[in-house]
Amino acid sequence: MSHTVDIETVVAGVDDSSCSHPALEWAAKEAALRQATLRIVYAATLPIGAWPVAPAPSGFMEWQAERSKDILDGACKRVQDVTRGSVRVETVFAVATPAGALVEESTTAGLVVVGSRGRGSLARHLLGSVSTALVHRAHCAVAVIRDDEPTPDQHAPVLLGYDGSPASEDATTLAFDEANRRNVELVALHAWWSPGAFDMPGFDWEQLRPDVDHEIAARLAPWQQQYPRVNVRRIVVADQPAHHLVELSGTAQLVVVGSHGHGALVGTVLGSVSGTVVQSLRAPVVVCRPR
Repeated sequence: MSHTVDIETVVAGVDDSSCSHPALEWAAKEAALRQATLRIVYAATLPIGAWPVAPAPSGFMEWQAERSKDILDGACKRVQDVTRGSVRVETVFAVATPAGALVEESTTAGLVVVGSRGRGSLARHLLGSVSTALVHRAHCAVAVIRDDEPTPDQHAPVLLGYDGSPASEDATTLAFDEANRRNVELVALHAWWSPGAFDMPGFDWEQLRPDVDHEIAARLAPWQQQYPRVNVRRIVVADQPAHHLVELSGTAQLVVVGSHGHGALVGTVLGSVSGTVVQSLRAPVVVCRPR
């Protein structure tokens, strides 16, 4: 079990719309927080009608290269303004689909950051393919940042969706690390569920809750030893993890969940985390992908 986080490179996907700005700025601040390199990626493909039947229009690639330079230069300036030049920045123009380019970048990155929607060449497809592709295919953690929410309170807690499965360990480590770096409280949400339990005669959730809470406290103890400065507030609920996660996200500055597992949280939430649930969350969300 590893209780440390090593993110040397943060990748941010940008496009030609202002809707990608919040994700870029969040990525820049995350890179500054970790003293990591920020790699800004802009991806574009050839016109669908031109390939493979006919060559690209004359001058198209030159125009695309100039356009990409303008977009990436503008993104770099925005990052410099946000971080006051404290972040090392690299830029990448990829002749590829946005999803393909970002999945490829994830093989050498610690975190990939994308917006939740947009109107540009990247964002047109974001919720339909790019964010979904990253959540299911990326080789590192993926952050999805909403563009229509106010900047989260920097004193707000980090919210962890904890299902107790071995697959949730990376998400737990990242959540503790984020709370520690931000010097804020960590709220660990566990939604308990057992097949048929709620239909059993005499079943009393309130009577069972203390035992479940005690078990969750014991499982989180190794992380609390690793991060003694992090104050942990456990919330144990009966089922409906998606509902509780969305509800609590309104008071969090960041939500962290895993992408695989067998608990109630993963089974109910993560099957749709790239769709309805991610769109419903009212805070940036990081989905931890297995390496």
